[in-house]
Amino acid sequence: MSRAQGLSSINCTQCGAGLSVLGGGRVLTQVCGYCGSVLDAQDNYKVLTSIGKRDHPDSPVQIGMTLTYEGVEFTVIGTIGKVERWKGGTAAWVEHQVFSPTHGYAWLTWESGHFTFSRKIRDFNMGQWVSSAGVEIADSPPVRHHRGQRYKYYETSTSEIDFMEGEFNWVPELGETTTAVVLLGPDAMLSLRDGKTEREVEMTTLLPRDATAREMGATLPPGAESRHPLSPYQPFPEEAFARRIVGLSAIAAFVLALVFSVISGPRVLDQQQVPIGQAPASFAFNMSNTAQIASLRLDTDVSNDWVVIGAQITNPDGTTLVEGGRLVQYYSGRDSDGSWSEGNRGATLRFRAEQAGTHQITLGRAEGTGGTSMSVRIDEGKATSFWLFVVSGLFVLGWIYLKARRAIHDKFRFAGSDWHEE
Repeated sequence: MSRAQGLSSINCTQCGAGLSVLGGGRVLTQVCGYCGSVLDAQDNYKVLTSIGKRDHPDSPVQIGMTLTYEGVEFTVIGTIGKVERWKGGTAAWVEHQVFSPTHGYAWLTWESGHFTFSRKIRDFNMGQWVSSAGVEIADSPPVRHHRGQRYKYYETSTSEIDFMEGEFNWVPELGETTTAVVLLGPDAMLSLRDGKTEREVEMTTLLPRDATAREMGATLPPGAESRHPLSPYQPFPEEAFARRIVGLSAIAAFVLALVFSVISGPRVLDQQQVPIGQAPASFAFNMSNTAQIASLRLDTDVSNDWVVIGAQITNPDGTTLVEGGRLVQYYSGRDSDGSWSEGNRGATLRFRAEQAGTHQITLGRAEGTGGTSMSVRIDEGKATSFWLFVVSGLFVLGWIYLKARRAIHDKFRFAGSDWHEE
């Protein structure tokens, strides 16, 4: 005999306690929360067996509470306590069966301080099934696709029932085990479940913890919300726009730095074929720009050797503006890897004129034996590109940081995976 339509409550046929009837006509079992009797909802609630009086698992959710998922109201009709045991450790969570008169049955799970919503899907290609045995022999984490989304292996879990209360659309048994292979996608999980009688695929999404609790009238335990594999990425305000702007700014600053590095004012000295080692060799040049940097460039014919060239530049009044030595070294050759070279045949000295007028450069006696001649060039009015390169580098670092935030988030999502590369 099927249970009567419109029935809202019954008395337990074992202990007489009043029990709510919330789950619709497809409910097969009702478990009394007072005495633990398992009742046949399709046969006048006769006693099938008993699990005895058991401690209720920790969950803020109670039978009779309601929540809205994607615009559909569901009522909590049953509670299943689950436990997983491995290598001497245990993990426990609570799965609440929920019911909607229009959308049927689903699951609201409370685990590690998070609410998730799971429901069976019928359009998964069962040819893509991943078994726990298949995971064991896989060389890389299995990947499957569903509805245009990519799902990557996350974990394998074998759990058993250790508590039951309320209504269910099947006949659960204490100690009943289920093995699930879980694949993690961008915003959902697929659980490929090997149950007692059939294979099922469930899709799980993360619910907003505080809002869900408020809607149901549930009291959350104290403590901060932890990270969940389905925790959504939290971008900065206008992050995508900021990333584009920072990237374009890095490119613009780098291009300007390159342009400025080749821009200069007039060449005020161009002396070719100056013998290296001729001491002293002095040349006069006229400078009018005292606001910008000037550049002294020495280019030599050094090959597989080195030389240090001393230079002194004096002001129009004869005082020393700058002096120092520049090391020039260049080596090249060929080996089993091909041609190679290192060093540079030239050197640069930058300075700024303090006075306008005729200056003089004196090249001192060279140290070392490299090279026979050199060219001496001085350009004034050189644009400074150093800080533009620095700014470009800072923009690049900012772009990398903004780009890496999502990659780091995705890495943390898989931090709890049981897949380990060997």
